[in-house]
Amino acid sequence: METAPNEPEFDPVAAMPAAAFFGFEFRERGAEHARVALAPRPEFFQGQGRVHGGILATLADTAAVWLLLGPLLPERTLTSIEFKLNFVRPALAERGELLAVAKLVRRGRTVALASVDVLQAGELVATGLFTYLVAVVRRQSNLSHASGAQRAPEA
Repeated sequence: METAPNEPEFDPVAAMPAAAFFGFEFRERGAEHARVALAPRPEFFQGQGRVHGGILATLADTAAVWLLLGPLLPERTLTSIEFKLNFVRPALAERGELLAVAKLVRRGRTVALASVDVLQAGELVATGLFTYLVAVVRRQSNLSHASGAQRAPEA
């Protein structure tokens, strides 16, 4: 089924349940950069009133994937190989929105890399490098059919 010319393309990153759960705002994406925002919520804080590092890592990873995945679809996908995120200063509720800015480092045939800065109130909170394996999307096949086995009728 084709989409109408004015109908937006399906975006699997923005549509993933985790994006809705965290409340990510997918702001801007170009060939070499992407911006994803997140408003801090009380459930994101660790014991000292700071945004938990895992939340910052998830925001940064999501921005990197959103940048890198688009041109690969529908034939290829990404899976994480590794990432390193350095925390520079605490993210605090009173400083407001967090903004992850992903920049293309390399989008190769088998490996893709993006650098990501997480900012709050214009100040660097975290910075990192994210590496992904570029893989061919494998379509599900009916293995029993391929092997010649017959399926039993359902009762």
